Amino acid sequence: MHEIDVWVLDGWPDPGALEEAAVPLLEQAQGIVNVVQAAASEWSGLGDAYRAAEAAELLAVFGTPTRVSEGLRTGLAVVYRALMGYADTVRDLKRRRGVLLEDIKDFRQRTQLHLGEAAVFDGVPDRQALGGSSGASVALELGELRQRVSSLAAAHEQAEHDCARLIDGVRPIDGSVPVYYDGGMVTDATVERTRSRLKDLETAEVVGAARSVEMLELWKTLTPGQLLDYGMAESDFLRSGFTSPPLVGQVRDWWAGLSAEQQAALLVAAPGVIGNLNGVPYKARAKANRVNLDSVFKDPRTSDADRAALEVIYDALEPRKGNDEDPAAPRSMVSFTPEENGKPLVAVAIGDLDTATNVTWNVPGMKTTVADGLESWTKSAQDLYDGQVFADRANGDTESNAVVSWVGYDSPDAPPSTEVLSTELAKAGGAKLAEALDGFTETRANAGDDGGGPQLNVLAHSFGTTTASYALKAIKHEVATATFFGSAGIAWRDIGSAADLHVAKDPAGQPEVYVTAAGHDRVAPLGIVGSGLRGREGRWNPSDDWFRGKNFSSEGGYDPETGKVYTRTTGHDAKGWAAEGSADSVLAATGGHGYLDPDTESARNIALTSTGRGDLIQELIPLRREEKPGFGGMDFPKGPLIDRDLTSEELREELRK
Repeated sequence: MHEIDVWVLDGWPDPGALEEAAVPLLEQAQGIVNVVQAAASEWSGLGDAYRAAEAAELLAVFGTPTRVSEGLRTGLAVVYRALMGYADTVRDLKRRRGVLLEDIKDFRQRTQLHLGEAAVFDGVPDRQALGGSSGASVALELGELRQRVSSLAAAHEQAEHDCARLIDGVRPIDGSVPVYYDGGMVTDATVERTRSRLKDLETAEVVGAARSVEMLELWKTLTPGQLLDYGMAESDFLRSGFTSPPLVGQVRDWWAGLSAEQQAALLVAAPGVIGNLNGVPYKARAKANRVNLDSVFKDPRTSDADRAALEVIYDALEPRKGNDEDPAAPRSMVSFTPEENGKPLVAVAIGDLDTATNVTWNVPGMKTTVADGLESWTKSAQDLYDGQVFADRANGDTESNAVVSWVGYDSPDAPPSTEVLSTELAKAGGAKLAEALDGFTETRANAGDDGGGPQLNVLAHSFGTTTASYALKAIKHEVATATFFGSAGIAWRDIGSAADLHVAKDPAGQPEVYVTAAGHDRVAPLGIVGSGLRGREGRWNPSDDWFRGKNFSSEGGYDPETGKVYTRTTGHDAKGWAAEGSADSVLAATGGHGYLDPDTESARNIALTSTGRGDLIQELIPLRREEKPGFGGMDFPKGPLIDRDLTSEELREELRK
């Protein structure tokens, strides 16, 4: 009665095996090209030993081997991209399959209980034992699970078809017919003129948006094979994004006008451009950025220090382990700059940026680099994502969320550097952030979202609040909410109040800009006070009245309705790490007591503000404090020592003591 056919989800290939099969293809093909070119070069050196006609005839002999080797390289590049793309898709589908199979297992256990005697007490069905299920809801859930199985099987079938279509399109190589598998052949002379113009544009002194638009249009005239050849010849240039990109709408129309084969070729040929180009779907950008990451990592010119930083990106892209109640969200790299000011920049998305209905950009503060910060910042982004999912469920909503761990600007070094006292890096980073935010809004709006597109939120920490304030003043499209925590100050001469930021307003006309600062955060005030040493560049605390933001507490307490205890934030960090009573704990948050650590009051409230529920923030009953000796003999108030959450009755009893 409750059977679900899952056999259609069997027999999928191993993604790792597909990748192992694909990787050698390009290396082997390039090796053949190198051998032929070397031979041609050696024979050309003998030209003086022959009459002109004989020399020309001799060198012409190498024409066919050269075309064959280059055609082979092009064809194998197509096969490589097809297999790698298929492997990425299968890996994601297998993750989704695991979640689905756990859901089916849970459903079967609950419905068996529903039919057995264990679910009945005194003749009355126990709805809690049934998971709250009725016959109608069981039938509905069964239908939904069957539909998920069918959809997943269809997705794999489509991925398999797409891979086969690309590979089947590669034509046999006979020395006279190039491997142009889309039928869009152009003459060699035209290709040479196009390549020549592209080279001129690459080296042009003026690098405005018009140059970028022309390059895109020239790429559109090339076949996939020609694009791959171009990408191999100009790989260094194509590792980075456009400095002045086209309008998002122009990119949208251009991308839609390409064939599927051209799109696939560009992911390999121009990964740095496509991976950072607003208007291109984020799933495609992620694939291009992965190609770019792999290429830079394997490049012998990459230093050991840079390679170590890239390893951190690989680790950050691994989803956390999920379970049937909280399935792991996919992770992807939605922007990647291999090097800027001597270090890489990256944005890692948790969730699907192409489909999520609630999206949050998470902006870090000082000393957050890929090498030293991405790991912790992405863990905090995951904690935020989990908190948002919990807030949705607690309020009966089914929003889909995504959080971007944005290490996409050059953040200031920690003291003794004085960079954090200036607004220079905040202004530069703010311009980058504004481009990313507006780019997201326009990309999703162009994708035909109903109801005005997804809700976009900005969350920022420490110096990141300074950076975000400049971005929020500059953006063209309003965001839904902004939340600042542990702020290093806002430049009051540039931003007069929260009303200067392009953030939506509540029914009373107040901007949805939220602020929190923990009482034991001793670092943020230092940045604010220190910035005043620079005179006119001084920054003020957004928690104060001048900013007119919506303040909330990070001090912890008991939920007055449920008795659940929320801990307080004990330092400046988003993710606490210091041992209690240690020298580090004077400035750093202790383990589990950072602003974004689960079960802190700050994390609970931030999950609410970043899902449009700031109005649900409530004042907690203060924690029962115990004084414990701290570092240097000082006393630090601690939360209550309890083994479990209190019921409302127990809480009232505790408060009476």
